[in-house]
Amino acid sequence: MKLIKLNLLLVLVLGYFHFTCAQNVQDFKIKLLGAANLNYRKSPKKVVISDFQLNFQTALEMQDKKAGGKMWRGGLKGDATASLALALEGLNEASLQEITDQLFEQYKAELNANGFEVVPIEGLWANNAYDKSRDKRWELKAGKGAEKGNVFGDIVMRPSSQQFIVAKKSFNGKQKNNFTVLSDFETQVESKIASQKNDFIFNKVVIYIQAFENSMSEAERSLNRMAGYAQVKAETDFRLSDMSFNKFGSGQMIAKDGVEVTNVLEKQKFDASQAADVDKLGTDVGVLRIWDVDDREEMTLGVVKCDPDKYAKGTQLGVEAFLKATVQKLREKS
Repeated sequence: MKLIKLNLLLVLVLGYFHFTCAQNVQDFKIKLLGAANLNYRKSPKKVVISDFQLNFQTALEMQDKKAGGKMWRGGLKGDATASLALALEGLNEASLQEITDQLFEQYKAELNANGFEVVPIEGLWANNAYDKSRDKRWELKAGKGAEKGNVFGDIVMRPSSQQFIVAKKSFNGKQKNNFTVLSDFETQVESKIASQKNDFIFNKVVIYIQAFENSMSEAERSLNRMAGYAQVKAETDFRLSDMSFNKFGSGQMIAKDGVEVTNVLEKQKFDASQAADVDKLGTDVGVLRIWDVDDREEMTLGVVKCDPDKYAKGTQLGVEAFLKATVQKLREKS
């Protein structure tokens, strides 16, 4: 009888552990950005996927610097700098490519299941919106492993099964390091295509998989600014960030606060802080008074280990949920 009770207790404990560690997509709501009366009722039931990219955050750098100088009531204050550098350990490029390819196939299947035909990219590539300096500004390419993202620590993955229309980062031989310039250029061309009468719906998918988040509150920032105190804080936070979007024509679908998936990364917090060196009294040197302060800096380095299987599953759950919700919104508006 005692053995039976022990086995039952073990089953209950293991069941509780499995429940608490299960990965779940938290509730989110899709919002359609665009004109108030935006819908797709007069649009054809054909979709051209111009781009499908997953941006994976693998590292984060943060810095806060408070400049020193003369103090209001006398004295001198040195510079204070706080820096934080975090990295995600355990990801595999081949695994990320596999995830990206799988999600792309699932996305196309979801569109088909909701009555939309996915048509070849060549019809969009022939659009006159790409004619101006085509060879210098655009390229047609499939995913071939990891590419450097526009933000430090980000890598970009595209499906290997199809070519996509990608804006080059250099125009007329001049490197454009400003991401905003490139983004504005792409948006202008995409808006031009969306305003045309085409036999397809222009579609672009951009997903940002976030691993770290700035965790400084606005109240803390305000107090630090007044005190001349340098500080940065961050924590692990796995989610599709609120920068992720699925664009159909002139409408852009987003999740307001992103899409959180639980139990992917262990919750960890990181902090770097530095107070300024202050000399209020100074030192008399003959007829002169000299103030002497040092510039101080604190740097915190952190490595977050991730389980590649849990990471892959969390990515699949989050992206799948987001894309399914956006396709349902498309169907509702069609």
